Amino acid sequence: MSPSRALLRERLPGYAGQAVLLGVVAWLAWHGIANFRANLAQLHIASGFDFLRGQAGFEIAQALVPFAAGSTYLDAVVVATLNTLLVVALSVLLGTGAALLVAFGRLTEQPLVRAACTVYVEVFRNIPLLLQIFFWYYSVLALLPPVADSLHAGGMLLNNRGLFLPWPHWSEGSLALERPVAEGFNVAGGVALLPELVALTLGLAIYNSAFLAEIFRAGIQSVPRGQSEAAASVGLTGARAAWLVVLPQALRLALPPAAGQYQSLAKASSLAAAIGYPDIMQIVGGTVLSQTSQALEAMTLVVVLYAAINLAIALAVNLANRRLLRRQLR
Repeated sequence: MSPSRALLRERLPGYAGQAVLLGVVAWLAWHGIANFRANLAQLHIASGFDFLRGQAGFEIAQALVPFAAGSTYLDAVVVATLNTLLVVALSVLLGTGAALLVAFGRLTEQPLVRAACTVYVEVFRNIPLLLQIFFWYYSVLALLPPVADSLHAGGMLLNNRGLFLPWPHWSEGSLALERPVAEGFNVAGGVALLPELVALTLGLAIYNSAFLAEIFRAGIQSVPRGQSEAAASVGLTGARAAWLVVLPQALRLALPPAAGQYQSLAKASSLAAAIGYPDIMQIVGGTVLSQTSQALEAMTLVVVLYAAINLAIALAVNLANRRLLRRQLR
């Protein structure tokens, strides 16, 4: 008997068992779906995603694209997704910047800086994320002054209505920087970051930066000491050596585990519903679901959207890691 035939006979029972198990799972899934559809028909409950073409009939406090009560549920899903992507992107950028500073701070020879960075990591990673979000929303932002007494800094306004930033505006054939101006109880011009967005971004960024700092610190420590010495021999010292020599090598090792933390951040953004930020969970899993009563479809959209965001994060990090590897191999 040939080796290949003997190997096939040895593995055949396993293959047969897997085929039977797959068939049972497929039959259970088909039976469950058929039973679910029959129950929906008996209760006269609509199914499918045709409801996405219906009129939403509600407003969304923050919309990065035009949206009104007359827009469709599909438009609401798009707005909610963009709001989620916005808070995830801001939190990743802010959290990564803070994490790199803390990681290098924990490795510095300055004892006060090293101690402060250690306290930062140990404190913020051991406080529940939801509690941190509540702290920023109810204890910090809620105490900000009203619009008339807004805090001014570099063209920005900060008050209990949110953070208002200058924003490019096309006017009379030229691009001008439109600054926010307090007018009575409202703010005109610029772009507004809702208090919910600010609190959620700060909570996600600070909490996850404490974990990312340890990941980056491990990556920095894995870079051979000779690399820093080589950088010093060509005149690169301090921050320049860290930025140009140490950090690229550290990131190549730190990015794969950091990707998991970024994905955890994206999933944790669903806590936005606790403070009323109009994200995927709040709008699709809340408002749309309650108005259409199509729970299965709405929650399916929520699951698919969060899965897509996390897969996109994994893809982006992998591409960045490959690019760093190619640059180092040149």
